[in-house]
Amino acid sequence: MNQLPILGSDPLAAPYVAYSYSYPHKSAYGPLDPPVSLDEVWQRENRQSLFLYTHLPFCEMRCGFCNLFAKAGSDSAAIDTYLDSIERQTRRLSEATSGKRTVTRFALGGGTPTVLSVAQLERLFDLVSQSFDFNPANVPTSIETSPKTATEEHLKLLHERGIQRVSIGVQSFLEEEAHGIGRPQKAIEVREALARIKTFGFPILNIDLIYGQPNQTLETWNHSLEAALQYEPEEIFLYPLYVRPQTGLGRRARTLESSALQPIDLYRAGRDKLKAAGYRQLSMRCFTRDLSQVDTGPAYCCQSDGMLGLGAGARSYTSRLHYSSRFAVNSSGVQSILEEWTQRSEETFGYADWGIVLNDEERRRRFIIQSLLHYTGLSRTSFARTFESQPEETIPELTGMTETGLIEESDNVLRLTEKGVSLSDAIGPALYSESSRARLREFSAP
Repeated sequence: MNQLPILGSDPLAAPYVAYSYSYPHKSAYGPLDPPVSLDEVWQRENRQSLFLYTHLPFCEMRCGFCNLFAKAGSDSAAIDTYLDSIERQTRRLSEATSGKRTVTRFALGGGTPTVLSVAQLERLFDLVSQSFDFNPANVPTSIETSPKTATEEHLKLLHERGIQRVSIGVQSFLEEEAHGIGRPQKAIEVREALARIKTFGFPILNIDLIYGQPNQTLETWNHSLEAALQYEPEEIFLYPLYVRPQTGLGRRARTLESSALQPIDLYRAGRDKLKAAGYRQLSMRCFTRDLSQVDTGPAYCCQSDGMLGLGAGARSYTSRLHYSSRFAVNSSGVQSILEEWTQRSEETFGYADWGIVLNDEERRRRFIIQSLLHYTGLSRTSFARTFESQPEETIPELTGMTETGLIEESDNVLRLTEKGVSLSDAIGPALYSESSRARLREFSAP
């Protein structure tokens, strides 16, 4: 990822660049000097629709492809120490966001939140719901789990708390494929976990699968797709395999052996199979069986509403400030950051010292990227109302993307075509500002 492509006459030549799930990328963050008072930041924000996210960086294992802020190990004492810090942070941020505040989305990610014991999860649910005055059962809620940690006791607690969406990272139903990407799971554990989840009747079950794995074929990919469909999940996410620096796969001395198939071929096969099974495609990755279950609950707009992150590694978004703790991928870096973070006082949690202040151009680019890569598309009316300009004034390349069939316009809304959706991981980075591209190249350099 040392170069970002310019989408020209043959964009399929480089369809996989980077997953643009957020903008600016975390690589653009840096020291905030002096640190920014979160009281001042949040009291200036509209807090009527907040996404509350809690990051739990603990896993029973570290997958070879994982480049998240996470560590292997589920030491109960270490988790208790981490929850003590979250409690201090929660008290401080509850105060900083006090007043007219409404939580309309809640998610637990990581890591694997269900590595925590049932008692630890209960403590966390009580803490955040009481501190931010909301009931998880009354807003869209989501949690990530894994085959080993989706136990009967954990699922019972999640059901009692009204968690709506349970997402499980399967990646492959074939053990040899899972092992090949550094995930030593057993197929029987996967199927038993899915069967347990189904018995509780959560409104949304999501299954994650990965394509582009070493030696993966259309036959083995089709096997995993069909296995997933047997459980009738409400959502399925199809992720391409990215081998990132400092991950387990990235540190391997030899290059991964790859199938003769290109990942784009596997993507198309998966897309077509899920569509034929009645799923609707919402983005390059996300497929849903029932559109009525998407974006339910109180209104929330990812382009303009805020996100409040709890825990080391969690990012927070306001209209102009994006901030988090420092970030690392390798185990020593993660451990060092965690040790520093768990020693922070309640007072210091009232300040952001690592992040980025968005200028007007970056705010416009963020709105365009977040909108265009989502099935709802980029509304010219909403963009003009917010920024008093048209998208092409910020990103002239949008015109070329329309002319080459990557974008289409209907009812004043720009949307990716089917071809455009398949190239989302090239289109997103192609829309980054030059400064963000430079930071991303620097971040990704070996």
